[in-house]
Amino acid sequence: LAQATFVKAYIVNEKGDTLKGEAQINPKKELNNYNKVTFKDASGVQKIYKPAKIKAYGANDLHYVSIESEGETFFFNRILSGEISLYKLGFEAMRMNNVVFEVEYYLLNSETKKPVAVKHGNFKKQLADWMKDNAEIAEEYGEEKKFDLEKAIQVISNYNAWKASK
Repeated sequence: LAQATFVKAYIVNEKGDTLKGEAQINPKKELNNYNKVTFKDASGVQKIYKPAKIKAYGANDLHYVSIESEGETFFFNRILSGEISLYKLGFEAMRMNNVVFEVEYYLLNSETKKPVAVKHGNFKKQLADWMKDNAEIAEEYGEEKKFDLEKAIQVISNYNAWKASK
């Protein structure tokens, strides 16, 4: 049975200092990872942090960054960082009178100040627009009509490596 447990973690406070300790992670309540983190510092003091109060946190190879979107601040799960960064945001939505957990993917680069939602039905064109300086890498995405996360990670990683080598 999966339940909330404390694991090694870090937070980056508002001043930019990284504090090491433990964070409470509950795999059954993934939504919590996007809204708050319960952090226990080295001295054992436990505190709940909202996205507006810290810059980032990480645990279990997952990294979350506080980003404002549509007037609210959330913890976005950073999947890739580089010239083009890829993020995931989890949230609750209503589907046929049921509350369901959904995710949305976002792109961010140095030119965009706010995250831009991935266009699921037209991601190849979106990539081409973001990678104008190397259309060949954007072409690697293929002819997928629907957003393919694994292919997106590969293509964006290739582009970021190319940009970093310039």
